[in-house]
Amino acid sequence: MRLAGHVIVEQLAECGSDLAFCVPGESYLPVLDGLYAHRDKIRLITARQETGAAMMAAAYGKLTGRPGICLVTRGPGATNASGGVHVARQDAAPMLLLVGQVPTGNRDRVAFQEVDIRAMYAPLAKAVFRVDDPDRAAEFVARAMVTAVSGEPGPVVLELPEDVLSASTAAPVVPAVPPVVPAPSAADVEAFVSTLTGARRPLLVVGGTGWTAEATRAVRRFAEAARIPLATAVRHQDLVDPRSPVFVGTLGLSTTPGLSAAVADADVLAFVGTRPDALTVDDFALLDVPVPQQTLLHVHPDPVVLHRVHRADLAIVAGPARFAAALPAVSGDSSPWLSRLREDYLRGPAPSVAAEFMRLLAERVPDPVVSSGAGAYTAWPQRHHRFTTFPSHLGTQSGSMGFGLPAAITAQLVHPDRPAVAFAGDGCFLMTAQELSTAVRYGLAPLVVVVNNNSYGTIRDHQQRRFPGREYGTDLVNPDFAAFARSFGAAGERVRTPDEFAAALDRVRGKAAVIEIEVGGLSR
Repeated sequence: MRLAGHVIVEQLAECGSDLAFCVPGESYLPVLDGLYAHRDKIRLITARQETGAAMMAAAYGKLTGRPGICLVTRGPGATNASGGVHVARQDAAPMLLLVGQVPTGNRDRVAFQEVDIRAMYAPLAKAVFRVDDPDRAAEFVARAMVTAVSGEPGPVVLELPEDVLSASTAAPVVPAVPPVVPAPSAADVEAFVSTLTGARRPLLVVGGTGWTAEATRAVRRFAEAARIPLATAVRHQDLVDPRSPVFVGTLGLSTTPGLSAAVADADVLAFVGTRPDALTVDDFALLDVPVPQQTLLHVHPDPVVLHRVHRADLAIVAGPARFAAALPAVSGDSSPWLSRLREDYLRGPAPSVAAEFMRLLAERVPDPVVSSGAGAYTAWPQRHHRFTTFPSHLGTQSGSMGFGLPAAITAQLVHPDRPAVAFAGDGCFLMTAQELSTAVRYGLAPLVVVVNNNSYGTIRDHQQRRFPGREYGTDLVNPDFAAFARSFGAAGERVRTPDEFAAALDRVRGKAAVIEIEVGGLSR
């Protein structure tokens, strides 16, 4: 016999969990005690606020393809974690949020910190389960872990009443099973390839989760052999090495006018692993809803996603890695079309101060995992950084501010041999800046580049376009970010010019650090 809280941890370990993030709470003390008992199998990272913990778990899911584990208490813990759960849902990142809850006998009595977890998380999570029987604790954890990685991955919430966690059970753990990932049929692959290679103006777009390094190479080999222009969906630049002769750019917020026009001009569009969502196809302006003008090929692991917004001429239920592995080496010829798109990509953005900052970063910080939240500053890495390794990019589809630093912390934990660079605006950084303390505590060395324009810059840009001369509520008064970083035990620098930035990078190498770049009105 052992406590149900211990069984939950045993089941997590059985399912392959090796890392968990938390803000502790008295509502799930038996689980914490179970983590202590199994600390040789699962490392526990204590964050400073639940939003940061949940974002760290979401980043783990994005990096590894396995559920990121986050533990929070009831009430304010659960509500604070919702931002990270939303990131995981929008990004199709597998995640398990374990939430302590009031004892079952106090349910629906407005008990201390009580929140209806099912009602709250139903629209945010992929599924919400509650453990009301200690004998079924392992069963529900196993179910949650499988649900998080099945079909389109996403976050699952598991509600844990305090009295259930403290009850004893003799129930065994449930044997772990690998996720069921659909594979394409030979006929589906043949139809996909023949349609794409037979087009005069094809465009292949890859994105989403469920990729492996080998799968990214496989899809690139196919596109290069067939001479198919290959683009990435927004926030997924690391899926294609930009040095590939068929890479033509990234759709989304920082795309080129030429690539946007190519989506409209293409006669065959193929999306693999991702959805043609609002960010990727310019708020649906580039792809008519529900029936596109272009022939649409759509490959996705979840049948619910197919045809949901856009009617596809060919819909294939398949995981991106298994689909990429099935692609044959075939020849094709869309050379004039490919040449036009590739040349447009190679012209690149106009020279800028931002590009010079990014060049200096690339020289001094090789092969980093780059993360960011939301804001005008995200154009710096999106436009000017060359993602040549997979995985190396952690962004958010949800536009959630504050993601950069928590994601960089996770990147250092998962890939301790690689540097992690988090980009943030001054508004974005202070959403989760306290997690700098977490990085220092655990001996991690993320570099945070704060692009400071003293405003919520993106919102201000929208105000200036829609209500010129009436900007309101978007100016910020900021702390000394360098001194702020030093107060946590990290290095802190403030720079204005590229030369100062280069010198600062040299001084902070190998340390947890914040480099504030004062940009004034420059944000892109």
